[in-house]
Amino acid sequence: MIEDIFEHVAILNAHIAQKIVEAEGIDDYCSTPCDIAIISHDKKYVQRNYIGKMLHHLAEFEFMERRGDVFVLQEAWRRILPAKVKSVKSLREEGAHSLFLFQEVLAKKFIEIAKNESQKISLSELIYYIDTIDSCDGLNLIRSDAIAELDLSRSSKKIFDYNQGLGYSAIQLSSLFSKSTIYSLQLNPAFRDAYAYTINKFQKKNIKFAIDYPSEMINQLMKDKVDLICMFNPLGIEVREISRFLDISKQISKEGTKLLIQNPLIDDPKHSLIAEWLGMCVEGMGLYSTLENYKIILSQHGFEVEKVEKKNNIIIAKYNP
Repeated sequence: MIEDIFEHVAILNAHIAQKIVEAEGIDDYCSTPCDIAIISHDKKYVQRNYIGKMLHHLAEFEFMERRGDVFVLQEAWRRILPAKVKSVKSLREEGAHSLFLFQEVLAKKFIEIAKNESQKISLSELIYYIDTIDSCDGLNLIRSDAIAELDLSRSSKKIFDYNQGLGYSAIQLSSLFSKSTIYSLQLNPAFRDAYAYTINKFQKKNIKFAIDYPSEMINQLMKDKVDLICMFNPLGIEVREISRFLDISKQISKEGTKLLIQNPLIDDPKHSLIAEWLGMCVEGMGLYSTLENYKIILSQHGFEVEKVEKKNNIIIAKYNP
């Protein structure tokens, strides 16, 4: 999944290069507008904080090749993307027709960010973009891998989903645990409407959801308690009130309730779907958290860490009051 995202970012980078060619009038500097060397033209862009970090990150994952202060596409990409007279058509084909216009718009925004680093992309725009290129398949796989780390049976009858996106984690949980009831809560105002739309669109009978707290659903769970609590946040969306989430979790847990958190950890940020440079460009992205900080705050709310899987940023804890 991470590689898939970077592949799309590499295509997006080609769009950015195309826009720089158009904006700077430097068509004669390269045989293809997709040659990332043009971003280094007079070091005007490569030294910008956001774009510079993006290029170094993509070079680390070998989508780019660094030649001093110049970054070029890897040979495989240069073969895929032909001469500039055909580049727009090529980008359209490689990026998929349905993505082309969206990537064009996003590329223009990245150019503005490179020129004026106070400007940022809205969190909702980024999420919709990732949702579009991924069709939820990759994120579904990531969540499935996380759930597999729980090593539990399908006996959990009541599952609480603290949602950090458009609602697809609740949909996935409802399918994986078809005989269970999924209680989903979304408090991020940037996603409430889209979240409610997603939940209602799939019409899963075993999902109950709320976009307010306190709510009748949470009040009922405080009495009934749940078996499993999940917070999937592989993109690193800012969880401003992690204590609030854990306070809710504590109130709806019984002894032995499992808690699964998937969130980028600063211990090894390069494994995150959202690298530092992209987090800097997006309004509403959170900071990476350290494992030790998580252990402390979990303990303060009665949760004992049982397992940590750093590669996929997974923490599994158990309520032990």
